[in-house]
Amino acid sequence: MTENQDNTQRKVSFLKNIPFLSNLTQLFSGENGSRWPFSKRVTLVISGVLLTGLILLTVYIIFPGVDPSVPLYKVKKDKFLVTITESGELIAKNAVSVSSPRVRGNLKIVYLIPEGSYVQPGDTIVQFDPTEALNNLREAESRLEVAISNKDKLVANQLSQMTRLESDLKSAELSYELSKLNLEQLKFEAEIKQQEGQLQLKRNELSFLKAKQDLASQKIVQKSELNNVEIDVQQKRTDLQRAERDLAMLTLTAPKEGLVVYENNWATGRKIAIGDTPWQGMTLITLPDLSEMQSVTYVNEVDVSRIRKELNVEVRLDAFRDSSFPGYIGSVAALGKAKDGNSAIKVFEIAVNIRTQSEILKPGMTTSNRIIISEVPDVLYIPQEAVFQKHGGHVVYLKRATGFLEQEVTLGERNEDYIIVTKGVRSGDEVALRDPTIKEDEPLQPADGKTSASNGNE
Repeated sequence: MTENQDNTQRKVSFLKNIPFLSNLTQLFSGENGSRWPFSKRVTLVISGVLLTGLILLTVYIIFPGVDPSVPLYKVKKDKFLVTITESGELIAKNAVSVSSPRVRGNLKIVYLIPEGSYVQPGDTIVQFDPTEALNNLREAESRLEVAISNKDKLVANQLSQMTRLESDLKSAELSYELSKLNLEQLKFEAEIKQQEGQLQLKRNELSFLKAKQDLASQKIVQKSELNNVEIDVQQKRTDLQRAERDLAMLTLTAPKEGLVVYENNWATGRKIAIGDTPWQGMTLITLPDLSEMQSVTYVNEVDVSRIRKELNVEVRLDAFRDSSFPGYIGSVAALGKAKDGNSAIKVFEIAVNIRTQSEILKPGMTTSNRIIISEVPDVLYIPQEAVFQKHGGHVVYLKRATGFLEQEVTLGERNEDYIIVTKGVRSGDEVALRDPTIKEDEPLQPADGKTSASNGNE
């Protein structure tokens, strides 16, 4: 029997039990030997019909029944999950970063391998504009050529100088030796000639010593000069090697195989792109290890005290709502940061380690992270939209045969969708999911001021 049929039967039974209507029927039909004049019977019937209508109206007012448009929820007793759900983003737990090179001059990206490409070690992934580096290379080559030429000229000049000085030394030495022989031959000559010979010997000795000293001094000078030009040549060669290295560093290759993921360019507010001018050392691309994935999310400072490492987490992908991946909290940030710009609200970063592998898990995908704070066994719970604030407390509307009964309740833990009821309802009770005392087009006032569309405990 349907609810409406049962309600109608109760109303009919109520009418049958009214003495006046029962007697009226007997009088009109002539039961118990009563025979009234026709005119009186007609008058009595009309009065009875009017009275019956009034009674029926009263019955329908007193017993309006259950409005079928009010959605219901059957209270059940089961395990209840206390959870917090936050959105996040997938990243690889381990990844190799590729950064812009530390080179002289400005950098400008002229080539980027498409994001999502799978690369092998040595594959070109980023190319910078080489114009400035090529100019630096040509200038370095030219300066090195000049330095080498200057060295060659110096070496030639030094060789000529040394040849002349060595010749002068030999000549002075020969003159000195001849002077000694000549003086030996003059020992039997007149004293004046001997004095002249001694004087000549002295002059030649001084010339020899001077030539010897000049040669030694010039060797020191030449060694210093040669050392200076060699240093200059080495510096110019180093500059050339650096220019060659700078040019080579403008081509970035993959250090390992992996999936290409672009990093954000904080100067533009978007991911890196051709034409960008990154600063030196800026991370451009990451090659994640897809065998270990994490979901990074943020928890409000109000809830972070309930979060701890190793708590189980259910991770879902926004792009694949039917998929679910088990995880656990791997780390909780020690310091909070502003939620948005200058916001006073602080949030803490949470890293959720995903236990399983899947080809659909890609870095950058948006996730929903359901953190299971605790489990409460064998409790009654109902949707949060079934609880309303009235009379300074919380009430629900229980379905009864004659309508809805307002029932005060005591509440316990809650999650995003459901709330535990510790007093006021029983398993199997049906509660209204909207206030049946308010017309459907009027705004509802649930206990927590919101209505959740998803099932947070199932």
